[in-house]
Amino acid sequence: MKIDSVKLRKILDSRTNYTVEVEINGFSGKAPSGASTGTHEAKCFVPEDLEGLEEELQQLEGEVLNQREFDRRLRDIDGSDDFSRIGAVGIAASLAFKQASGFDHGKEFPLPLSNVIGGGEHGGNTSIQEFLVLPVEAETFPEAIEINRKIYQDLKEDYAHRIQGMNDEGALITSMDDEQTLKALKKIADRHGARIGLDVAASEFYSEGKYSLGSLRQEFDANEQLKFIQHLIDAYDLVYVEDPFDQEDFRMHAKLTSQNPDVMICGDDLFTTSRDRLQEGVDHGACNSLIIKPNQIGTVSDTEDAVELAEEEDYTPVISHRSGETCDSTISDLALEWNCPVIKAGIADIRIAKLNRLLKLWDETEDREVYRP
Repeated sequence: MKIDSVKLRKILDSRTNYTVEVEINGFSGKAPSGASTGTHEAKCFVPEDLEGLEEELQQLEGEVLNQREFDRRLRDIDGSDDFSRIGAVGIAASLAFKQASGFDHGKEFPLPLSNVIGGGEHGGNTSIQEFLVLPVEAETFPEAIEINRKIYQDLKEDYAHRIQGMNDEGALITSMDDEQTLKALKKIADRHGARIGLDVAASEFYSEGKYSLGSLRQEFDANEQLKFIQHLIDAYDLVYVEDPFDQEDFRMHAKLTSQNPDVMICGDDLFTTSRDRLQEGVDHGACNSLIIKPNQIGTVSDTEDAVELAEEEDYTPVISHRSGETCDSTISDLALEWNCPVIKAGIADIRIAKLNRLLKLWDETEDREVYRP
């Protein structure tokens, strides 16, 4: 694709923090950001000299590049391993280039994994960061959205006296602790034929060998944490568990995976969308799925590398939003291009841009089907 024009600007994200939007040939890419971030993530900040970086990127105008060539040029411009110079400009530009060059959509639509109750670093009273629902019985993508929408609405109605607001991701904040929340959610999820998942985000409450779950007034070592997570899987028929241990603990992730071959044990902070980190997980037998967040690794091409390795090793790629979001819906198109079986994109607030994009694509696609777990 020939690059005709490049523009950069500061914009606001869903937390009213500044982020970066890049336009290439009139197509936009916007950088999200995370509150609960892995140690190995690419840097994602707004550079001070945005005008200077715009001038650097405008030097690419007139060149004909493909996605991988463009992303390599971004890394050359940055000059670091983790985008510590150009920060959010990297992923915003890479997403913009992908939007401008177009998508090769498949016909299998992902199931939406929706965060309906939240805590942890995203705000709330539970140590567990996200309580998620997956509409496993849905036969169409619109039906899947409707199931998750009803669960969210039923939670607000049935537990109105326990709802205290919404957090960073549009998830409900309740006055219940972690297990009370699971009991309440399971009752409603069962009503609608959905199953429950968790993003434990254990690294956020791990220190010096201990997992301190303040909401439950409990502290666990690694083996006790394993028993606790296994109890939750068994008691609440969990279909998905993300980051149940610290981000450096491949061994315990492997143990939980071996004990639960039919549950998606998913690495987010563990893998940070890195092909190299994922390969280490494969070598240890850690997890059977991974979160895919383009801004974790910095470019679309590097993200695709992680997806390709996941498919080779029979790991389920779960493409995901961030807690600090924009109305950018590129991950929805990428989910179809890369055949990601699951998209994690909330159910409320600005995150609906991703879901609405998929609803539009569903209407425009013939012979489409939704992923069947």
